[in-house]
Amino acid sequence: MAVFLANVGVNASHPVHSPLSEDLTFELFPIPEAIPWRPPMVRGWNGNAVHLDPDFVSIPATYGDNCRRAGRAFSLRHAQPGDLIVFLARLQPAAGTPGFYLVGKLEIDDVLVDVTSDPGPGWWDANAHVRRARATQRWDSFWVFRGAPWSSLLTTAVPFTRTETEMVFSDTRWPRHRTELQTIGSYTRAVRRVEGRGEEWLRNSLR
Repeated sequence: MAVFLANVGVNASHPVHSPLSEDLTFELFPIPEAIPWRPPMVRGWNGNAVHLDPDFVSIPATYGDNCRRAGRAFSLRHAQPGDLIVFLARLQPAAGTPGFYLVGKLEIDDVLVDVTSDPGPGWWDANAHVRRARATQRWDSFWVFRGAPWSSLLTTAVPFTRTETEMVFSDTRWPRHRTELQTIGSYTRAVRRVEGRGEEWLRNSLR
């Protein structure tokens, strides 16, 4: 079964950061929505409407993306039940520099494909894409992935440094004009299928 790596949560451009504790426990802050809050959207940090995706709070867990329209998500068009999506996020320790870490996993149990109109009630109801579309009536051909029951945030974050990046992505280059954090961010901006020793490392890191 395939493994995909997806970068989620707030990043350096947002006014808040996902905090990381010394024991590697963390809190993942979702990105803000581009529109003001209205039901049934989720209200989050600073009272903003937030895009809670992946959603490990609701049952079942879900993750959505614009796999048909957004280049960053094209690889997920090939994702099938049984495949695994591993989530990476930028976390900020109280003292020290931010870094990337593995933070969650979702084993795909079902897929809602190319949503262009309200699908009616179902397991997808709590997903951020569905909530936003019901608030705005803009159904933009997104996909929603349902997670198997063991899908979850990790108990502790797993560091994803230069070493792990080179293991996962065989084509890694490190331009001198970019920091390591910027380079890792550029390699993980798009959702990518991971194979070979990188896939093996990802699977082992989640145990």
